[in-house]
Amino acid sequence: TTDAPPSERPQPSGAANNATGISGPADSVADDPTEHPTHDAGSELLALTVERPTNGVCVVTVGGELDMLTVPMLEACLGKQLSTAPRHLVVDLQLVSFLDSTGLNCLLRAREATLTTTTRLHLAGLATRAVARPLEVSQLLEVFTTYPTVTQALAALFD
Repeated sequence: TTDAPPSERPQPSGAANNATGISGPADSVADDPTEHPTHDAGSELLALTVERPTNGVCVVTVGGELDMLTVPMLEACLGKQLSTAPRHLVVDLQLVSFLDSTGLNCLLRAREATLTTTTRLHLAGLATRAVARPLEVSQLLEVFTTYPTVTQALAALFD
């Protein structure tokens, strides 16, 4: 078999950006899209941004679908942010259009990872049915510290 020249290989949308769709000042991803083809497909379904609005606070904004295909990207992003030991990690789910049990388990694992650290996990953006309903049905609302919006979450952190 012969490979097509690089100029003829199909490139996924956003291929000029990093392969996981994760961006932020502390992020640099060196994943080769040819080594992790699921990242390419998932990056079209999931958008992740990382912001640090103030010292000790990290906000990860999640947009799109959280399912078996996309959860590994979120887990990698959350793991990377937790490794920087922020005092507060806020996961903004307002732009999530679909959340399945794999996504719920990812959030639970992130919570468990913070239990033995000084980082406190907060979920924001639970105003949409796509996010609120799975958390409600699974009885996980009581497990997390939740806020309707990121603005309310950040305000509560500094009260």
